[in-house]
Amino acid sequence: MRAEKFRNLVDSKTNIDDRMCPPSIEAQKALSILIHHFLGENWYVVSPMHTEQVNVEAVYEILQKYPMWRDKKEKLKEKLINFINRL
Repeated sequence: MRAEKFRNLVDSKTNIDDRMCPPSIEAQKALSILIHHFLGENWYVVSPMHTEQVNVEAVYEILQKYPMWRDKKEKLKEKLINFINRL
């Protein structure tokens, strides 16, 4: 989902003229949007788990799939050191 579509979705649920702050959204709905965005619309869990357990699986997969830049930088540095040591 693009940011503009998300904003339109949230704005459609509230009166834009009457708010001073961004509108709210339920936490589960927000997490579902992020799961759909990062893991794809076909992602699902086969096991009969409770919603909170599925959330844990989804967050774990997102963190594995999209590691922090620092982690990528450290891995690249390690590969470079190993490459230099093999020369």
